[in-house]
Amino acid sequence: MVRPSVSWSLLPTIRNRYVPQLLGPPYVDVSHWQDNGVKLVDPRGEMLEASWEAHATILANAPSTVAFLEALTALVKSTKIDLSKPARVVYARDTRPSGPVLISALEDGFKALGVEARDAGITTTPILHYLVKAINTKGTNESYGEDSEDGYFTKLSTSFKKLVVSLFSE
Repeated sequence: MVRPSVSWSLLPTIRNRYVPQLLGPPYVDVSHWQDNGVKLVDPRGEMLEASWEAHATILANAPSTVAFLEALTALVKSTKIDLSKPARVVYARDTRPSGPVLISALEDGFKALGVEARDAGITTTPILHYLVKAINTKGTNESYGEDSEDGYFTKLSTSFKKLVVSLFSE
């Protein structure tokens, strides 16, 4: 069986190198390790493309190192991924007791793969979705907001205030 640090770290790294228009990282939520290793979100904060969920499941459930490498090779070839491209990833965890061990394994994998990784700490999935979009639109005409937890709450409260005003102004 492949070490979790490699399998959990590899898919976001490969995905980041696959999407050519990436401005920055997808994110990794290790709280979903029981499903297929990690939960991945694409660069604009949207859910991972469905076809990549199948790749994640195949890699996470490879019965041996040989099967894992065969599946990985097939994925890289079929998607024409340039493994020489740099990769960036944002990751976080929830409050489960298994979090520190899972993050440690994930970080080991990122170091081994040469990934620039940002730890968002213990946070919620909605905040991670926001962070990914904010990071990846920073400095563009589509800037989504400050790439921090405070930025998320500012965005959320501003939107809520606008909603309330619109409801009562009609």
